[in-house]
Amino acid sequence: MPELPEVQTTVNGIKPYLINKKIKSCSVFVKKLRWNLQKDLTKKIINLKILEITRRAKYIIISGNNFYLTIHLGMTGTLRIASKKDMRMKHDHFEIQLSSNKILRFNDPRKFGMIFYSIKHPTLFHKLLINLGPEPLNKDFNDEYLFTKTRNRSVAIKSLLMNSNIVVGIGNIYASESLFLSGIKPSKASKTLTKKNCRDLVASIKNVLKEAIKKGGSSINDYINVDGKSGYFQFDFKVYGRTSQPCHICQSDILQIKINQRSSFYCKNCQK
Repeated sequence: MPELPEVQTTVNGIKPYLINKKIKSCSVFVKKLRWNLQKDLTKKIINLKILEITRRAKYIIISGNNFYLTIHLGMTGTLRIASKKDMRMKHDHFEIQLSSNKILRFNDPRKFGMIFYSIKHPTLFHKLLINLGPEPLNKDFNDEYLFTKTRNRSVAIKSLLMNSNIVVGIGNIYASESLFLSGIKPSKASKTLTKKNCRDLVASIKNVLKEAIKKGGSSINDYINVDGKSGYFQFDFKVYGRTSQPCHICQSDILQIKINQRSSFYCKNCQK
């Protein structure tokens, strides 16, 4: 599933093509993704001018005067910029043609994505966005905040980091990498983290996410950016997907365990 760096890379990629452009037409090729698409979606956004593109958690919000088009990439979704001469690809489910004659296409093989239109900002009313935690790259996600949230919680710290009500956008990859860099075992009970642990972990999360965005995200499985190119942060993985390979620090084998049915990777010597 695309995580924060992949979604931010997508936002950064589509912005130059969409800002200050009008939506000339809209086509929907399926009735349902994760949920049913609004029946009047294609009519509601015609002739509207796009003024801003933002990200909240893993949601992409395309907006203008009194309209918001919210897109979630789901497990396998991608957005790409195409020209009229470019043929539709298999699993292209939605597209908008712009006044520049460029086309924004949404592709999603597993159909776990989401697209919806609203006249109110989705963070003000939508059940999936209204209770989201802070953005990990913002100042309100800090060591004091994390220390407070870990008190009296027995849940594994990796699970807590992947709880979007605590902090958004940190999925399996970046939780694993951040915990390694901060020397914390992913199964460690959250309530046992010290203030120093929290300070180190917050710093690692911010550094890992910034570096991943700089490198276009991680391309494993289906993820490509809007130009059809792969990210390359996966070449920097310290633990994720490296089961039985040597730790870059101590040379002991990277171990794999399950936490809440998700694979987790760590070094038994470097993470306590």
